[in-house]
Amino acid sequence: MRAGDGAHFRKFYIGMNHPLFMEQQNIDNRLDRIEKTLRYIQENMIDVDVIITEEERRMLDESVENEKSGNLVSLEEIKNVRNKAR
Repeated sequence: MRAGDGAHFRKFYIGMNHPLFMEQQNIDNRLDRIEKTLRYIQENMIDVDVIITEEERRMLDESVENEKSGNLVSLEEIKNVRNKAR
């Protein structure tokens, strides 16, 4: 039989207490929980680039103090010294 030649297909309905329906509901519920958990993780994930070690914190604090006191050398000055040495 071809489609359109009067062929009829039966529709099958599964009751709410049927094991296939219950298993599908179980899968849907689990996927919902997984999606919620993933969304929570994404919203609360810490960017590893913003975490610094105690040593890095010390170096940052030291650099800020050196900048405030004018003890830093600019990159331009370093390039000038390097070029003169050549």
